[in-house]
Amino acid sequence: MNLKWAIAIATVAAATFFELLRNFNRFWYEPKLKPGQAPLPPGSLGWPIFGNMASFLRAFKSHNPDSFITKYLHKYDRTGVYKAFLFWQPTVLATTPETCKVVLSRDSLFETGWPSSTRRLIGTRSFAGVTGEEHLKLRRLTEPALSNPKALEDYIPRMSSNIKSCLEEWSCQERTLLLREMRKYAFRTIHDILFSKDSGLDVEEVSSLYYEGNQGIRSLPINLPGTSYNRALKARKKLDVLLHRVLNKRRFSEKPEKTDTLSLLMDATDENGKHLDDKQIVDLLVMYLNAGHDSTAHLILWLLIFLLKHEIVYDKVKEEQELIASQKPLGDSLSLSDVKKMSYLSRVKLRFIALSHFLFPLHQVINETLRVANISPMVFRRAVTDVEVNGFTIPKGWYVEPWLRQVHMDPAVHSNPQNFDPDRWARNEVRPFTHLPFGLGSRTCPGNELAKLEACIIVHHLVLGYDVKPLNPDCEVTFLPHPRPKDYFPVQVRRRR
Repeated sequence: MNLKWAIAIATVAAATFFELLRNFNRFWYEPKLKPGQAPLPPGSLGWPIFGNMASFLRAFKSHNPDSFITKYLHKYDRTGVYKAFLFWQPTVLATTPETCKVVLSRDSLFETGWPSSTRRLIGTRSFAGVTGEEHLKLRRLTEPALSNPKALEDYIPRMSSNIKSCLEEWSCQERTLLLREMRKYAFRTIHDILFSKDSGLDVEEVSSLYYEGNQGIRSLPINLPGTSYNRALKARKKLDVLLHRVLNKRRFSEKPEKTDTLSLLMDATDENGKHLDDKQIVDLLVMYLNAGHDSTAHLILWLLIFLLKHEIVYDKVKEEQELIASQKPLGDSLSLSDVKKMSYLSRVKLRFIALSHFLFPLHQVINETLRVANISPMVFRRAVTDVEVNGFTIPKGWYVEPWLRQVHMDPAVHSNPQNFDPDRWARNEVRPFTHLPFGLGSRTCPGNELAKLEACIIVHHLVLGYDVKPLNPDCEVTFLPHPRPKDYFPVQVRRRR
């Protein structure tokens, strides 16, 4: 056989092998549709094992995370759903308000669908891993501690005391890493709600473990020494040990004077009188501690970044807080009714107070922060049956990711979406189901009101008594696992004289 024939055969063999590799996931995972069924969504399942993860990670490790979805929009038009292969599973990306609404609100068609690799980190017995009646039971059990108005009212004095101490401490420092300090503050708050009294947990140690764990949530789920996922699993094991220790300590000590979330979990029984087992309690604590300190800290970080960057918005926030403070007797602490008056900072309706002279109602600054920052870019569901959405079939067992970031940053949905513009809320241009930072339906984040309450209290005390100077305002932003300045946003805080 001469050299030309050898090269030709090798070329054909290589091309055939390449084509088989390129189409392996399609042959292996795509079902044969029944006659008359709508086609599968446009897209590609990518390469064996890794699928489209390289493209996802490349986009989110760049300065433009939206480039991942943009490729689908440009190649396949705006169909609203696209097939992909992410986190080792066939996945449909839902990218419009309409498709996200269907996926998030139709519990009979879609159940929770976190990747198995993620459930190992978050907890297989937490909200991320349970469905149906078990999920509803856990929500009924724990939601009152996080969203009941009476409970929120009770938390405000402690929150105010904590942030006053933090501000005073920061004002004595030349340099404060804002994200790290916000994590400490948010941890103290969620700690008090979960445990009510000292649990013995160390803030620095727990925050460090959660940082390692969250790095693994959106990484390639490869459990080999040195990988992000491997380090995340080790961090989760350490958290389990710490929280089992807290649980055992509580079991053999006197109950706290006030009922806390841990007491509710330990005392809860099902219809047969059976208590939650220790694993489920620990999984729930891991989930709540993570969302209650890390996600909340990122919300507060971006709220302060945007306020410091937009002077007009800052001045209006300050003016509103001064008005609220002027209506209270000297020395009185904030109340929930005061927070409801912060119509410019958050989303409470103007009926709570006559503030019509403000251009943007105040809770709307928080809503705009959540829209632009996109702390959680997507959530995970799984089709429990074949479902037709937008003229395409989502096969039973396939995973679905409502891509919340795309809804928030789509110029077809929000005008000039990259701009931080609280005024868009006053103009009533934000349509229903186009603002989904906490999800939608029965799995809406149970701590969303608590997170916004913390943000309001911090802003109130900060703008009334302190000046904050960013030391590196143009630092590059990283987007995994949550968006943040790479340097944790160092600032200088000074008490206003």
